[in-house]
Amino acid sequence: MSLRLIIRRVRNTLCSRYKTIGLSSTILTALSVYYIFYYHASISPPPPIKIVEVVTVTPSTIEKTIKLIGTIRPKHATILVAKGSGMLDTLMSSGQTVKKGDLIAKITNPDIERSYQLSKETEQLENTQYQRLKSLQKTGFVSAREVEEKKRIWIDSQKERARTKIELKNMRFYAPFDGVIGAFKIKEGAQVTEGVPIVTIYDPNSLSVEIDIPCTNNHAIAENQPIYIFNQRYHLNHVQKMIDDETHMCPADVDIQCTRCLIGASVSSQLVVNKKTETLIIPTQALFLKQGKTHVYKVVDKKIELIAVKTGIQEKDKVEIISGLKSGDQIVSKNPERLYPGLDVSIYKG
Repeated sequence: MSLRLIIRRVRNTLCSRYKTIGLSSTILTALSVYYIFYYHASISPPPPIKIVEVVTVTPSTIEKTIKLIGTIRPKHATILVAKGSGMLDTLMSSGQTVKKGDLIAKITNPDIERSYQLSKETEQLENTQYQRLKSLQKTGFVSAREVEEKKRIWIDSQKERARTKIELKNMRFYAPFDGVIGAFKIKEGAQVTEGVPIVTIYDPNSLSVEIDIPCTNNHAIAENQPIYIFNQRYHLNHVQKMIDDETHMCPADVDIQCTRCLIGASVSSQLVVNKKTETLIIPTQALFLKQGKTHVYKVVDKKIELIAVKTGIQEKDKVEIISGLKSGDQIVSKNPERLYPGLDVSIYKG
């Protein structure tokens, strides 16, 4: 056998083996792809059942409110004004608690004080002289006319004493009720004139909130209507059925109890304008729109059902259901986006 023939046979043998190896590799690759994409997919586990949170529809109470801004005011407050001129002398300090009738400050005026002292002494003197003449009349030393004249003079001196006493009292500032002294508007020792404001007295234990209500809502608002301030339930004391010239609103006021309130501060309130009891209430998050209508998902035998509903009063995170549901129904309370009718679900138990 020639060398050329031997080389040819060896080459043919190697080519056959390479073809066999290549074919085997192709078959193995195809089997791997099939296993990965088809066989493995056919035996993969089913997707997990969605877990949903539900609420049971029950009758409850819902209130519709409107937000209003009010101002805290003392029910009892007054500004004491000077009724004469002189130097201010304060006897109590700002922030001090006072009782009705306590002397807070006074205006020192030497002329008025001397006038009162003089009229007081004059009245006492005239009274003494009158009493002496009256006793002498019994003995006949003086006539009745002289006694009557002295009596008239004594009465005039009484009137003068009363006048100067009132004038002096007007220079004093007394607490008109139990309360707290506000800031003095005039410094101690300063000269004041008649008509100048001196100090404010207010009662922090008797507060009210002044509210301006839009008159478009006035027809639905009346006295004793519920209102929430600082999460406490109060009632309107009075509602003015007339537009205020300055605010163009209808003023109202509410008595409140608050020991930490700052007088003059603004406060938010929620006025109840509508209320329903024993009506079906659900969370607002349970609602969604589908083809322009409001729906919810109801859970029946662990399956999702699409239910169209009509709503009524809505307040914050709650809404009234007028039709479409009944008491005892279970609905998905939130996140209905990835659900659909007929879907099997599991109810979350927290």
